[in-house]
Amino acid sequence: MARVAFIGLGTMGLPIARHLVAAGHDVVAHDIDRARAETLGARAARSAADAAADAEFAFTSLPEPAAVQLVASEIAGAMRSGGVFVDLSTGPPSLARQLAEELAGVGLEALDAPVSGGPAGAGAATLTVMVGGAESTFARAEPLLRTIGRPFLVGGPGAGQTAKLCNNLVAGVTMVALAEACAIAEREGIDAALLYELLTTSTGDSRVLRTRYPLPGVDPAHPSSRGYEPLFMLALIAKDLALALALGGEMPVVAAALSAYRDAQEAGLGSLDYSAVYLNRR
Repeated sequence: MARVAFIGLGTMGLPIARHLVAAGHDVVAHDIDRARAETLGARAARSAADAAADAEFAFTSLPEPAAVQLVASEIAGAMRSGGVFVDLSTGPPSLARQLAEELAGVGLEALDAPVSGGPAGAGAATLTVMVGGAESTFARAEPLLRTIGRPFLVGGPGAGQTAKLCNNLVAGVTMVALAEACAIAEREGIDAALLYELLTTSTGDSRVLRTRYPLPGVDPAHPSSRGYEPLFMLALIAKDLALALALGGEMPVVAAALSAYRDAQEAGLGSLDYSAVYLNRR
């Protein structure tokens, strides 16, 4: 079993870390909310550097690229030589490549390994893990990644982040289209539950539809039926679409979707689930 540092015990990080603990790994955790580490049942560290002291692996699950960069710099001198830094967060591919190069300079290896599947997937250990990095590094980390889901080596440093942004691009655009379709149906007096049944049995079906239908009262498990309590915050999908646009190329559909999310943020909906974009489109 491996000595593992885990930094970031949020909605995704906490259940992921629990799987590593359950698998028998020696996990030392750090979060700005110390109580989360205590809830985990692992040793709690006062800082990221303390958590990473002599660790073979350091996992991060953080909301912003700036936080990932800061934590990577803090743990660089603390980890065991030859250790592997595994970033489960979503961020720009350029940062993943930068961190891989910087950490290699101090004798560490790095993987960008963003995940998809949401809190339910994190809890059930059924996440899709999109990994960028060296094949040999992936081979070392793969047994740990298999405790949280199904890992795929996509390519070199940054490739995992690119794949994740492609995924979130599709999800984010789909939700805006779904929100606008629901707004039309509502104005025309079509029953919300009937529309859901029609869409889920027609060519408009999608996983986005089946997990976060934006009209409330149809499925109690969907955010819209729980006050748009976030499975994935609207502000975060906006961040990811902006990162996708920054990769370049003509993407007018993504730009239009991002504009819809920006408008929703200005309307005060940024902390809600991203299906709440519907509230600003009806």
